[in-house]
Amino acid sequence: MRFSLFVLMFALLADPAQAQQVPTASEDPVADASIRLGAVAFDPRFRLSSLGVDTNVFNSVSNPQSDFTFGVKPGTDMFLRTGRGLLTVSGNLEYVYFHEFEAERSVNSDVLGRYEFRFNRFRPYGSASWLDTRERPGYEIDARARHYEADYHAGGDLRVGSKGTVRIDFRHLDYTFAGDEVFNGEALYQELNRTLRAIEVSWRHRLTALTTWITRVARETERFEFEDLRNADSFRFSSGFELGRFALIRGSAFVGFRSLRPADGGIIPEFTGVTTDVDVSYTAPTQTRLGVAVDRDIKYSYEEATPYYVQTGWTGSLTQRITGRWDFLVTGGRDRLAYQALIPAIDARTDFIGRFGGGIGYAAGQGTRVSFDVNSFHRSSIRPGLEYGATRAGISVNYGY
Repeated sequence: MRFSLFVLMFALLADPAQAQQVPTASEDPVADASIRLGAVAFDPRFRLSSLGVDTNVFNSVSNPQSDFTFGVKPGTDMFLRTGRGLLTVSGNLEYVYFHEFEAERSVNSDVLGRYEFRFNRFRPYGSASWLDTRERPGYEIDARARHYEADYHAGGDLRVGSKGTVRIDFRHLDYTFAGDEVFNGEALYQELNRTLRAIEVSWRHRLTALTTWITRVARETERFEFEDLRNADSFRFSSGFELGRFALIRGSAFVGFRSLRPADGGIIPEFTGVTTDVDVSYTAPTQTRLGVAVDRDIKYSYEEATPYYVQTGWTGSLTQRITGRWDFLVTGGRDRLAYQALIPAIDARTDFIGRFGGGIGYAAGQGTRVSFDVNSFHRSSIRPGLEYGATRAGISVNYGY
């Protein structure tokens, strides 16, 4: 009974009484793109981020050092019709600048290519993406370490009836660090280079024009290049909703289950627990927008004594239109890093990262926003040398992102 009420609530909120219809463009990105040249279309974008000051460039515990910094990131999506097929290519190029600390400057890039055939009931597809970045890999590794991802997918969607779709997806991911990247005396490539292979089967059921219920089951194997003792197999199950971008509540919300077990002589701790992947927003008639994101899953650690940690985090945001094109934004969140140790009584610990920020923005035009933002971060840990605080303030310009 409770589950039925939950489904009904989402369906009603996502499909209000005005009976909005999903535009044809949602099935045809060429028609929806901002630049169209016959069968080819483009959606360009640009971002200038954090043109200002970082008060703790290295996330240092003592003697924090500040610097003037900014990032410039142009990108575009390209769509090409080829008969029954659709080719999608998406790419971004980013330059990160630091005035004093030249060694922290970097050029980052990512590109994705996808091709799918669009038959009446069956849509096979294949995709490949590559990431080359020096951004921090996460909250644990404070160094800007060069790492790469090569991610490949192949599969297909089969429409069943008028509202259901079965999808099968095969995935191969290579995750590697550059050979000279070291953090806290550990060579990151030796600890974290790995390959993931997965097969996922999902059922998608369209409840309304703007609400789709999805159930997914997946089997994963992860094999480390130099640390066989970290090898693991996982089983995943999740279920939730995708809510259309024209809905009152938009985004996606999934709750699931993951079981991780050591494989091929691995000795990492077993894990069985809940996972979440929620990112939804609600726009009220009063020009107020509320956003909530919740994430819980396993992240691998570079520390030998603690092979992985369970990261549980939430983020909340409030955007309020002040007048005309002006608005202000307030954000906050907290992440919990629960380290799983080979010897729990000695090495297990829990770290916390707190985040708070805000800013004022101006909508300069269609899809363009200029803002001044201030964000602060703080990490706490019982392990010496891991606590730090930082504040980053600056101007940002976003178009198309």
